[in-house]
Amino acid sequence: MRETEPSGLTTAEVAEILGVKRQTVYAYVSRGILHRQMALDGRTSLFDRSQVEELRLGRRPEQEGVMRTMLTTQLTRVSDEGLWIRGRDLIAMVNNGASFEEVVDLLWDTSTPETWPEMSDRSGQVHEATADLPLLSLPLLDQLRILVSLESAYDPMRHDLSPRSVRAAGRRAIATMGSRLNGGQSATPNSGQLAAMNSGQLAAVLWPTLSTQAPSQSRQRALDVALALLADHGLAGSTFAARVAASVRADPYSVIVSGLGVIGGRLHGAASVTVHEMYAEAHRCGDPATVIGAIQARGSSIPGFGHSVYRTQDSRYGALMAHLVEAWSEDQRLQTVFRVRDVIGDRSDAIPNVDLALGALTFLADMGARGGEAIFAIARTAGWVAHAMEEYEEKPLRFRPTARYIGTRADTASR
Repeated sequence: MRETEPSGLTTAEVAEILGVKRQTVYAYVSRGILHRQMALDGRTSLFDRSQVEELRLGRRPEQEGVMRTMLTTQLTRVSDEGLWIRGRDLIAMVNNGASFEEVVDLLWDTSTPETWPEMSDRSGQVHEATADLPLLSLPLLDQLRILVSLESAYDPMRHDLSPRSVRAAGRRAIATMGSRLNGGQSATPNSGQLAAMNSGQLAAVLWPTLSTQAPSQSRQRALDVALALLADHGLAGSTFAARVAASVRADPYSVIVSGLGVIGGRLHGAASVTVHEMYAEAHRCGDPATVIGAIQARGSSIPGFGHSVYRTQDSRYGALMAHLVEAWSEDQRLQTVFRVRDVIGDRSDAIPNVDLALGALTFLADMGARGGEAIFAIARTAGWVAHAMEEYEEKPLRFRPTARYIGTRADTASR
């Protein structure tokens, strides 16, 4: 059979579309900003039109101190049309019943079944090490950092960077984060929770830890959907940090801790905290407009609206909200959630993002405001591990930005 000629734009066409010289296109390739493939003649470079168009739309005038880069990946594609993982529509998967664990298997390219650790096991070195630690007095994100570090310390195979070993480390880390996290709700698992732990259902394990409400199938499913939708989202700040760690060949646990260090920023994994607080105050006073107006009067942006990537919709918001409506249809607080959205929607073109839905989940489920931060971090660990495996296949040490010194020179400072 005759080999099919790959299609794409030539170097000259790319240069014309971007308004740059051919040499600049070659520089984009060497820096990983553009990906090329060779035509059958072995000499002609061909470029994907959609990637070139994304670069064209994203090009902005150079700003002092701003670093821009683009990496090629086979993991996640993010656009206003949806969110795809390895070519599969994540929103459609979730709507068809896919669990967080199934999304993890897809992200990690798990070709054959691999088991999760038994999360009901209350023995072992990590459990013994945490028994005397005052985890309950610590913020949830700090607990997660400690748990992952302990899991790393007790895994003698942590430096094995082969895909299967990295996946095993990732499962150990996620299982430990989910089963040892102490949200102050349920220190000792009941028989139902133990059964869920043994089956590897992370959402069922987390529910009694974070929520004071009795679990139900629809409510645990809402948490499961949140975990699945947050598993990966391209090169967000924490994921880029994880890839940098993987580039210097840090072990998987160190990669996860690198991501945890960044995700705690209030503009990243902690964004749902202020959403939760906004809902709670709006419900307390009964007037969302007053609460939102007070936020604006302080010069703050409205939490849960707008996005640096999406322009028309964050499809994760609608996918998660559908499950919240089903699970809490009889809860009067759901009307507060809708009223907050409508008040802002009537006065702003900003789109609701997934943090607005995640904050609604923690609000409706009677979780603490920081519960959303923990959910986000545990879910995104799956993405960090996936990106680490992809980065381990790249040339090491490839992230080395160049700094231009603008401080005082020693030879002039003494004058």
